[in-house]
Amino acid sequence: MNKNSSGIIHAAEAYSKAMVMQRLGISQRFWDKMLDDGLPYVTVGHTRWITGQSLLEFFESHSQTKSSEAE
Repeated sequence: MNKNSSGIIHAAEAYSKAMVMQRLGISQRFWDKMLDDGLPYVTVGHTRWITGQSLLEFFESHSQTKSSEAE
């Protein structure tokens, strides 16, 4: 994996919690909220792993546009 690919998530790859937080620049609080909101993950050893596909689907299903918020 290329370490300079900040912000890039590939559907066919798996990402650890640390990788997701670094690539997307999210906080521990936002990570916990994503898990509470149903983001599927698998625990391997002591690390939680998420597929890129499930991460992309999660963001798609939880995204809102400014026009939909105004309604």
